[in-house]
Amino acid sequence: MRGMSERMKDEAFRTHVEVHRRAITLHCYRMLGSLQDAEEVAQESLLRAWQALDDLRSSGATKAWLYKIATNACLDLLKSRRRRALPRELARPADPEHPFGAPTSEAVWIEPAPDALLEVPDDSAPRPDARLSMRESIGLAFVTALQILPPKQRAALLLVDVLGWTPRETAPLLETTEVSVNSLLQRARKNLETRREEASASMTPEEEALVQRFVTTWESRDLDAFTALIAEDAVLSMPPQPEWYAGIAAIRRFYERFLAADPRAYRLVPIAANGSPAVAKYARSSAGDHEPVAITVLSFREGRVSEITNFLLPRLFPLFGLPERIA
Repeated sequence: MRGMSERMKDEAFRTHVEVHRRAITLHCYRMLGSLQDAEEVAQESLLRAWQALDDLRSSGATKAWLYKIATNACLDLLKSRRRRALPRELARPADPEHPFGAPTSEAVWIEPAPDALLEVPDDSAPRPDARLSMRESIGLAFVTALQILPPKQRAALLLVDVLGWTPRETAPLLETTEVSVNSLLQRARKNLETRREEASASMTPEEEALVQRFVTTWESRDLDAFTALIAEDAVLSMPPQPEWYAGIAAIRRFYERFLAADPRAYRLVPIAANGSPAVAKYARSSAGDHEPVAITVLSFREGRVSEITNFLLPRLFPLFGLPERIA
């Protein structure tokens, strides 16, 4: 393997390393709660694999090595970063009569991730004893809940309960003992017990119809029809704004004020994010086309919208494969 030509090395990289990019990115996203950070860590991990390609191919341990490098890079990053959250994790609900304050640093907030990230060939069939489904493991509620865990607990839970590694396999990756991994798992599972939400395997026809009604009522600015879709105890948040609103009355009042102040026409494009229905919101620009405004992730319960999370982060649109402008 030593001294292979650049062409052979490029082919080996695509065959043995690049194939794991999406799986490593997904793992880092769960660890960090940020798609952008996850892509940067995954890229750095793959670069290191390129530099060590001769040894990795000869050892046949590329995948395990990548997970070790990426996991430890995430752990190092988390030492210097404040944990990410959603607004309702950090403050009481806001009064819709009050104007917005200044947005908080984007580094504080969980970011959404496209469902395309779930299409991971090498990790699509974890062991039967893995405790979480692939879709649940990328759910916004689960990724948010993960961030409350100490980083090593988070890593152990993901490696064992999501990816299906055994504690014995996980121990050397985390540079600890099997006993320690089992202890980390026990504490992590206990911490998440009350925060898990069941995730359906795919969107039902009723949910697809509800998304279409959400799109139609928003684009038509029909507040009465829009409010009829919302559950009584629904929650609305809009990172990087720290404000969030609880209950249908507060949400309706917020949107009354918002629509009165914002006369722009909107276009909504149905997408999927974090294993949930979502829409990409575009607003009409001064040039006459529509520019990115927000990725909106939706949660449903009993035929109503129970949570609306508007990520007011236009920079995420390219990461979802969305156009920067539409007609």
